[in-house]
Amino acid sequence: MTEAAAQSAQEIAQIARLFPWRTDLWEQAGQLAWQGGDAAAAIRYFTQAAQRNGLSPTGRLALGDAHRQSGDLTSAIEAWQIALQQGALASQVYPRLLDAHRRLGDYQAAIADLQAMLEDEPDRADLHYQIGLLLAATQPKASLPHLQRAGELDAQLARRASSLAQVIRVAAVKGDTAYTLVEAGRALGDLNEWELALHALKTATQARPDYAEAWAFLGEARQHLPLEEAGQDGLDDLRRALALDPKLLSAHLLLGLYWQRQGNIPQALTILRQAATLYPDNPSLPAEIGRMLALQGDRDAAAQAYQRAIELAPYDPLYYRLLAQFCLEYSYQLSQIGLPAARRSVMLAPNDPAALDTLGQLLFQSGDIPGAKRLYNRAISLDAHYAPAYLHLGLVYLMENQPEQAQEIFRQTIALAPGTPTADHAQRLLQNYFP
Repeated sequence: MTEAAAQSAQEIAQIARLFPWRTDLWEQAGQLAWQGGDAAAAIRYFTQAAQRNGLSPTGRLALGDAHRQSGDLTSAIEAWQIALQQGALASQVYPRLLDAHRRLGDYQAAIADLQAMLEDEPDRADLHYQIGLLLAATQPKASLPHLQRAGELDAQLARRASSLAQVIRVAAVKGDTAYTLVEAGRALGDLNEWELALHALKTATQARPDYAEAWAFLGEARQHLPLEEAGQDGLDDLRRALALDPKLLSAHLLLGLYWQRQGNIPQALTILRQAATLYPDNPSLPAEIGRMLALQGDRDAAAQAYQRAIELAPYDPLYYRLLAQFCLEYSYQLSQIGLPAARRSVMLAPNDPAALDTLGQLLFQSGDIPGAKRLYNRAISLDAHYAPAYLHLGLVYLMENQPEQAQEIFRQTIALAPGTPTADHAQRLLQNYFP
């Protein structure tokens, strides 16, 4: 069909050259060329019709699609806008415009596209959510009504929308635009919206070039995007943050993380140990050092580092949980260290789904399947959106030979945490067990 369409396009174009005023022939040739996968020929033929004011709205849409495929988004936008003026359905045009404006980084135009779409469908939660995200990166306070509405309309979006809105509300109290943008950027990163996070953080550094923390998180955001989108790998931003504030803890932690991603664990440890001398009472530093030591293969030293974090914060459940998770990940003294640490974490935070889930995993490893199942269900009852507990509950169902329940739980996991390692794990399990 593809080759036949391309051949037919050439034949009709030859006829159209004999009768150049027959714009219908040029448009027909363009449609066939487009169906045949020849975007360049489609553009040529559609343009012949357009130059004679004979291209229909449908043809304009296809012309824009061909320009988009050829990489010329500006021409694509122009064609689609003319199609709209000529009477093409808004429902066909605005999604195309939105995608192109997002790709070009023209967020104000993208917001306008979404607002136009909302005029026809005012109760579409996904549109409110998308506007909320774009405004969070550009005008954070203006995002709040849309985020609130998205959560009201769709329970699946409520948690993400409310968490972002809460960060912005709290940050806005200070009345510092750059600070609000940094906090919004960090929250967008937590939602895996790194392109928007990058924009918010860039804007913050432009507003306040001396804002060290903005540079630090900008350096982090760049690392989550392809180099052609990020502009650089983030190292210069992280170094600039430390040059502005040599004692900035977040910059030390993020620079250590940068070197870890580069595979240079010794350099990461050097950075973190320097920070630990500046902040000897901060438990997050020995915990992060423990993580790096574990990656380096020195598990005994890693366990000691986690235990040092616990000594600094004996009533903080986080560090007991981190120690337990380390034991799980590396199968390190599960019964001797891992289980007691996980139980202590739950004792200090009995309503923390992450603590319950971690203890459940350790019980699962020890063979206490019923106990693990109770804890996973308890975690889900406390937070119906906590995806890891669903994943691990699915593994219990597999162990109990209940494949239908396991399959459904894995699908729920993917829906709750799209694009995350947890969702990827669930997807692999679906592929392996339910091909």
